[in-house]
Amino acid sequence: MEKIQLHTQAPAAPLPIVIAGALVQGKENYLTIGAYGIMSIQPPVVYISSMKAHYTNAGIKETGYFSINVPPAGLVRKTDYCGLVSGRDTDKSGVFTPFYGKKKLAPMIRECPVNALCKLVKTVELPNNDVFIGDVIEYYLDKSCLADGIPDPKKTEPLLLYGHSYRRLGRAAGTAFAAGKALMKKR
Repeated sequence: MEKIQLHTQAPAAPLPIVIAGALVQGKENYLTIGAYGIMSIQPPVVYISSMKAHYTNAGIKETGYFSINVPPAGLVRKTDYCGLVSGRDTDKSGVFTPFYGKKKLAPMIRECPVNALCKLVKTVELPNNDVFIGDVIEYYLDKSCLADGIPDPKKTEPLLLYGHSYRRLGRAAGTAFAAGKALMKKR
């Protein structure tokens, strides 16, 4: 493949979209995040990166908790809206139906098929962003999104961001931890 050099930017790759939930001054607030990832599977540790000016950051720092909610493609308008308006100026508490885990620590979104409550363990301050690292302390999944007892990504239908376009998850390309085994035998 012929390569061309482009201006420096983050590599073009689909990004999972999540909605962070937090209590800010005792009120539910939501923020759409495109900078989310898993740092450890066992124990489960995740991160979100949010611009310092975001209103939700204050709630995460104040309470020490946040939620991760994976919106399905059908929630694209509400998901985008939560990234366009600030909770500082707009009350976003009524955009979704909140639910809470065992303790009222951070709002999770009932309309999202995947939810996690996270305890803040570290904040990394970058020049323009706060990176919140959290231990997943509670995890929820809609029963309808199970296939043979495990989460089925086709049923959760997560939103992906690619450039300036929201996308849906495509077809499976192979089986993780198995597709490369044929090459192991050859080498």
